[in-house]
Amino acid sequence: MRPARRAMVVAVAVGVVLHTFTVLWVWHAWGYFGRGNVLAWLDFPVCLAYLQLEGRPLLLWSLAAGGLQWAAIAAGLTWLVGRSVR
Repeated sequence: MRPARRAMVVAVAVGVVLHTFTVLWVWHAWGYFGRGNVLAWLDFPVCLAYLQLEGRPLLLWSLAAGGLQWAAIAAGLTWLVGRSVR
């Protein structure tokens, strides 16, 4: 595997893991009213698709859709930084 591709794979994995830990921490630590607001700001553009949900479906959609969003952001930033360094 080429170094650029390996760096993007690692960035995707790190992005998903950090997003998952953050969402689970927010879900556990914040109250019922506050956690939905924090998750909306954390996953902003993609959260508009599932913002009407409550409870466990909100958590699951935030983990799935928000994780994909942050994986794409991490991969894009890694690609951009790698391209600019060369």
